Amino acid sequence: MADPQDPFRQGLSFAARIGVELVVSTVVGAGLGYLLDTWLGTRPWIMVVGVFTGGAAGFLTIYRMATSGDQPGDKKER
Repeated sequence: MADPQDPFRQGLSFAARIGVELVVSTVVGAGLGYLLDTWLGTRPWIMVVGVFTGGAAGFLTIYRMATSGDQPGDKKER
């Protein structure tokens, strides 16, 4: 059985989490923009703003993850 503390697996998990965070935040921003556009009849302008806002939120989350010290391979003292 594979060791869950393997640095390669931890790095791979961290990279997958970064990808998921960016995609999900962009899709949520686009979805909310689409719903507002449909409700207000302003297609596609609020959705475009939502895509950029969601992408920016995703990058901010990734930046916070990368600078928080909560990276794989870090030894945590208990």
